[in-house]
Amino acid sequence: MKTILLTLLVFGLIQWQFSYKKDLSVPDIFIPPSKKMTDFTFGYNDFLSSLMWVRVVQDFHICDQNKIKSQYPAPVPGMDPVKDVLERKLPQSTCDEGWVYQMLDVISDLSPDFKAVYTDGAVMLSVLVDDRMGAKHIFDKGILYYPEDWDLLYRAAYHELFEMQNAESASILLKRSGERGAPEWVYSLSAKLLTRLGQAAFAKTILESVLARDRGGVYEERIKEQLNRVNQVLSEQ
Repeated sequence: MKTILLTLLVFGLIQWQFSYKKDLSVPDIFIPPSKKMTDFTFGYNDFLSSLMWVRVVQDFHICDQNKIKSQYPAPVPGMDPVKDVLERKLPQSTCDEGWVYQMLDVISDLSPDFKAVYTDGAVMLSVLVDDRMGAKHIFDKGILYYPEDWDLLYRAAYHELFEMQNAESASILLKRSGERGAPEWVYSLSAKLLTRLGQAAFAKTILESVLARDRGGVYEERIKEQLNRVNQVLSEQ
């Protein structure tokens, strides 16, 4: 037992050292772990995943691909926020499935129930690292393991809408989030996205079902306003 623990500790320290900058005069070198390491943990998955998590949080902002930092276009004053989000031209991501993503990917392979990897790690990938696709992959893995977690579903929906410009996926995730406990205004945003996608009839059924089961709720007026806009779209078709 002691031999196994010592082996794992040495393995973790080697990974730590290889992924950490030692000489400030040379560029950072970040070596991601191999996904095959999950075959050689001897049952100590949680130990290794925790060790790797401690390592990656020290450099959560790192993009190891040395790309030029992208700039988002400024919003147009007075423009519909959803229209602005879906129609603006997104700049290239700073990172594409870089070191932070690869670390989180292996951590989630070792410990699929490591919730912080999905709720915090994916957000950090999106916001700090600007690794949109990496964040999407981590969100997708998290939803498979925590399909009933409304907060995770909502965060994934936000990423799909604002970072991936995928209105359909965002709408589906928002609806799922609402069904599992998110504030009811998410239905209004989901319906708005569906209407833009030409699915106004479906949007109407969602809003009407929410109103039917929660009359007098704090978001009733907001949902009614969205329902009126949906009905107007349907009347014009």
